Amino acid sequence: MKNILRILIFALASLAGKGFAQGPFNIGTLPPGDSVVIYYDVAINNPLVPPNAPSISNQGTVSGSNFASALTDDPASPTAGDATVTLLNSALPVVLREFRAYRKEQSVVLAWRIDLEENTLKYEIEKSPNGRAFNKIGEVMATGGKGVINYKFTDKNPSSGFNYYRLKILDFDATYVFTGIEKVTIGETGSSGNLYPNPVSGNQVNLELVNLAKGKYYVTLTNASGQVAYTNVIEHGGGSCAHVMAIPVTMRPGIYIAEIKGGNMKVYKKLVVN
Repeated sequence: MKNILRILIFALASLAGKGFAQGPFNIGTLPPGDSVVIYYDVAINNPLVPPNAPSISNQGTVSGSNFASALTDDPASPTAGDATVTLLNSALPVVLREFRAYRKEQSVVLAWRIDLEENTLKYEIEKSPNGRAFNKIGEVMATGGKGVINYKFTDKNPSSGFNYYRLKILDFDATYVFTGIEKVTIGETGSSGNLYPNPVSGNQVNLELVNLAKGKYYVTLTNASGQVAYTNVIEHGGGSCAHVMAIPVTMRPGIYIAEIKGGNMKVYKKLVVN
């Protein structure tokens, strides 16, 4: 049997950082079939960030005596051996007040409302089957108008099952930011509970309850040591709905087991927090 080494890199950029961690780091020999997850922070000083840069990236190398050297991999991307990319929180001159997606007959309508729009180029619509790997499916040019502006885009070919959507808002100087993720289910599904996006970036996660009775639903996140790291009680109005939950900023990055229960339902999900 081969030793298996899985490396998950979460590069958490800090413009106020003072330097870089130094390696290499020796983790010894792993027993056959075992794995290890490595998390580390990357500090990037302000002079190293180009002006108007929308993102920064980091790439490492893993090497050992009994396997070929391999590049570290971004777990949020389906491409193997790619660098972790961290978006910089550069503010755009646009105020997004609302973004929602909803089913209309056999299509999905995306609607968003802008309260302030200056120097904004366009809105790209991105779609994903799993809430992680997104592809562009269309775009809407900014009008450059004043006051409240309402936009719509229709996905006439949604997939059967889950459809995740987000907006990429681009400025004229190529700066961009992403909105939160909206999810629409097409077709009949059984009763279920789910958390998305997964992995979680930022401090918000959506609890999706599908075809479930009205009542209280409980969410518990347990870390790898078996300690309860987060609990929440959701008042569900019945049917299918997504509820936004705030994850404490003090939660450490890692893999958690989520228990979702209420009524006759109890499910367990693996949730990765970046």
